[in-house]
Amino acid sequence: MIDIIGRGKNGTYDTLGKAYKVDNLQHELRPYQKLDYPLRPQRTVVQFNSTYMELVDMWDFIRGEIVWSQLFILIVVLFGIGTFFLMLRMMFIQDGISLYFVAFILLTSILFAIFYGLLRRLSRELFTYTYFPVRFNRKEGKVYVMGANKKVETYDWGSLKIQMQTDANAPWDIRCSDVDDKGIIQRTFSLPFRYLDVDEALYGHFEFVNRYMSAKDDSELAEVASSIRHIFPVHQRKETFKESVQRTLFDYHYRFMDIEYPEKSIRLDWLFAINIPFWFLKLLGRRLAVLTSTTPHFPFEIEVQCDVDPNDKFDLNKNPPIPALMKPATLLEKVFYVVMMVVATLASLSILAIIIDIIGAARPHGDYPSFFKILWDWLLFRWI
Repeated sequence: MIDIIGRGKNGTYDTLGKAYKVDNLQHELRPYQKLDYPLRPQRTVVQFNSTYMELVDMWDFIRGEIVWSQLFILIVVLFGIGTFFLMLRMMFIQDGISLYFVAFILLTSILFAIFYGLLRRLSRELFTYTYFPVRFNRKEGKVYVMGANKKVETYDWGSLKIQMQTDANAPWDIRCSDVDDKGIIQRTFSLPFRYLDVDEALYGHFEFVNRYMSAKDDSELAEVASSIRHIFPVHQRKETFKESVQRTLFDYHYRFMDIEYPEKSIRLDWLFAINIPFWFLKLLGRRLAVLTSTTPHFPFEIEVQCDVDPNDKFDLNKNPPIPALMKPATLLEKVFYVVMMVVATLASLSILAIIIDIIGAARPHGDYPSFFKILWDWLLFRWI
């Protein structure tokens, strides 16, 4: 199931308007209270300096999944609508307005409703913003969150109720809630990184943000800055193809312990081999989402509050931790990406051919040719 928690245009957190319960205290985290966990940026940093830190939204890790899955269903629905319209035309010519004609009109209306719902879902990734920034202003103690409705909300970091929470069919996330005097949750946002269960990786991600907001001097800021290896500067440009490939591979980092070090954590093993077609579709979906969307910008009044000293020694966008990681793809990397794309395409076509063969074999009549054999005969030039 596609996860859309907190992603709706009007907010879809099911805790909004409800009481902040005792259950929430089980995994409660407190702003400005230090925890003894390694700091884990988890490749979420867009901008970093001594005034503010900007992170991606929590949907960045799965961006592209909605596009490929919903587009596939959309094509099926469009085919169904076209078929029903053709049948309606034939029925009207033959019998006029009959009971079957009315029934088909109702079915067509249902398909149109499904079509509209799919378009609404696709709008969460297509023709929108390339990401929805979460900006932490350390000096002001404020958090500026751009929601899926493109509106900006401001939170007081010290006043937030923070806990680890999960919803049906969704990973655990670090939920930050604005609770009123009556204990009712008014507004909510989540930190970018999520995980399948309550784990050190989640605690480390919270502590990364918390230590930044708590930093009082250069030594404390330096500790936070030293945990960052990768800067993702999509505030001034769209992500590159290289970055899209890297980010769609996040699912294959072992237990997400620290994806700042892919050379240690990424595992392209048998699990990845099985999932190559789905990775490929997610990559194509992500590229489509990026290319059809625009770069977000905070309002002028927020940018004024986030003014950065031109000589800020902690400005990692001007002084990247590892400059080599910011460079465009090398020739070797481009060759690697081409090979991955070719393998993914062949794997996807082969699986599709096998599915067609299985459907053909299940039919009670007819001797259908093997599409898998035809595909590979063609690819291996046996038709020459």
